[in-house]
Amino acid sequence: MEAEKSSGRPMVWRVAGWVLFCCMGFAGGIPVHAEAVPEPVRETVQAGPVAGAQGMTRYADVPVRLVREKAQAGDEVAQLELGLRYLHGIEGVRDVPAGVRWIEKAASSGMPQAEHELGALYQMGIGVPRDAQRAVEWFRKAAIQGYAPSQTALGFAYENGTGVKQNGEKAAYWFEKAAASGDGIARESVEAGM
Repeated sequence: MEAEKSSGRPMVWRVAGWVLFCCMGFAGGIPVHAEAVPEPVRETVQAGPVAGAQGMTRYADVPVRLVREKAQAGDEVAQLELGLRYLHGIEGVRDVPAGVRWIEKAASSGMPQAEHELGALYQMGIGVPRDAQRAVEWFRKAAIQGYAPSQTALGFAYENGTGVKQNGEKAAYWFEKAAASGDGIARESVEAGM
């Protein structure tokens, strides 16, 4: 496998890390842009959620009717949970546009986890136009608030030059911040010399 000059890591490993990181909450069953993801990684991501669509918020085990009521009342955690459930299909019905709208509501309130999820949607073009620069904007908002998954996503963005100009120093900075928060993927990047 050809190694990329910026880090010496095989490109498939770097893309796998980026994709898995951007798919934390909603990878299962939602199509990913095939041209951007190597086949083995695509199969892993499409096989099911990395962290589980439901189970990411305190409303994971709450009936959808109650989550919807809380979301409509402005509860940002419920808005994120409802958005994730719509992306995966609640009660047998998937509604990606509704899922995106609820995640946007939660993200616009400044909730780092929702900002990260919205960044991931833009990174993969799920329910929104694929836009790496907008993805980075959302990841940065969450990363500045100390959200380790977004810090790692920014590390990968700077390492790969995805949505930003490639910059090894900035990649290392974000990987180190995420690693200090206990993020295992970021720790591996730091240990690999990024």
